Amino acid sequence: MSMVHRLEVEERRFSTTTRLFDSFHRQDARYCHFKSNAHVGAGLEGLTDLDVLVDAQHAGVVEPILAEHGFRRFRAHPSRRYAGVEDYLGVDEQTGRLLHLHLHYRLIVGERFFKNYHLAWERDFLDARVLDESARVYVADPALEWLLLVCRSALKLRWRDRAIRRLAPRRGESGALQSEHSWLAARVDPAAPAEHAARLLGDDAADLVRHALGDDLSFRRLKPLRRELRHNQKVFWAYGRVAALSIRWSRELRGVAGAVNRRYLRRAFPYSRSAPAGGTIVAVIGSDGAGKSSVSGLIYSWLRPKVDVVPIYLGSGDGQASLLRRPLKLVLDLKQRRSAPSHLDPEARRSRDVSLARALWALVLAREKQTKLLRAARARERGLIVVCDRYPQTQVDGVSDGPLLWRWRSAPSGVKRALARWEDGIYRLAESVAPDVVVRLLVTPETAAARRPGDDPRELAFRTQLIKNLRFDNARCGVLDIDADADLETVVLEVKQRLWPVL
Repeated sequence: MSMVHRLEVEERRFSTTTRLFDSFHRQDARYCHFKSNAHVGAGLEGLTDLDVLVDAQHAGVVEPILAEHGFRRFRAHPSRRYAGVEDYLGVDEQTGRLLHLHLHYRLIVGERFFKNYHLAWERDFLDARVLDESARVYVADPALEWLLLVCRSALKLRWRDRAIRRLAPRRGESGALQSEHSWLAARVDPAAPAEHAARLLGDDAADLVRHALGDDLSFRRLKPLRRELRHNQKVFWAYGRVAALSIRWSRELRGVAGAVNRRYLRRAFPYSRSAPAGGTIVAVIGSDGAGKSSVSGLIYSWLRPKVDVVPIYLGSGDGQASLLRRPLKLVLDLKQRRSAPSHLDPEARRSRDVSLARALWALVLAREKQTKLLRAARARERGLIVVCDRYPQTQVDGVSDGPLLWRWRSAPSGVKRALARWEDGIYRLAESVAPDVVVRLLVTPETAAARRPGDDPRELAFRTQLIKNLRFDNARCGVLDIDADADLETVVLEVKQRLWPVL
């Protein structure tokens, strides 16, 4: 064994997933990774999901072990939920990757959006499991896994699959199944799956399995096997054909809507998974140069593939702006390009007179913050995780997402005082819709100046100290202070490690 390979094995030995399965072994939990075992190593590294079948009688053993290793049960949306299947998510301590473990108490199979069939082979899989020495994980007997693969392939078929396979035979899920088929074919006696099929499904099914495997899972061989399985008394249905058709289409439509929303709209549309304790608002704050936009964006990208999450920008800079503020922002950007940079003292800048243009900007910005805060509150109540880039505060006026019309509170004009009160009311909303947890990125003035060489060092020093002094007494899970002087990868890893337990 080469030195590099030995180091990789040692690193994997102490990964979160490896320690998890070692605990399963010490507690004699009956389990096996029952499908896609060609990729079990990638699953241990968090590069793909883990599909683990567990003896239902050992649920009381397995679930505390999962909790001990930081795995938490996330409730699937009803449109993605199946009886006897649970979703557990955890974080790899070394890489920060999100680990997804599908915990099966039943072998539920079927089409992509609706798995309607139960193959009652759990005891057979667990009795025949074998230990994968390299991964140190119990996996399914390859012959049984191959039988399951051909049955899964048959029961996944839909009328449009024939056209898709002709146009793109290696595309998507079909291509993945073919890859698994080739991997198993190199390791298993071709007669073994049919022998298991004769015992578990009957002779007619065994002949069809033999033909399908011999013809490399061709459509013309899988179609009669599908028909046989759907009429086989040893394959159980959750719903009849009419009900199944309705449920399948509704789930597929919601899945498509969820994918479009996640990619383009980013609205509070729950369709994936939510934490058992409900929604959470995460606020990422920091001075200029701390990397708050980068960190909040990476947190969102980290969570998005697995859980219901929505990003919201609550600042006044380059993030997403409302339709009302966009033209004002364009004018402001043009003005800043043409004018020389200001060298006001930070306190003088904060306390400067409020011009008409600044007042208009402040009112439009406050209205935008109100809309976004209410959207964040609704998303949290629907069970989503909300990742906020910046957050309004009322402790220091005129700077760092604080009120801008504060000098008008004591103005002679009643109109100005009324506008200042209206703005204050919106910023106080941020205290009512308080973040559940605050990720505070702390940098030194020297680091901020190095990252923002065009900014006034006095302003950067002022803001770095201001961020340190902000209090978030209403944050349910407190403030996570992160040393953001480090490189971005190190900072994000620490954020993931510390944020995960409170989500």
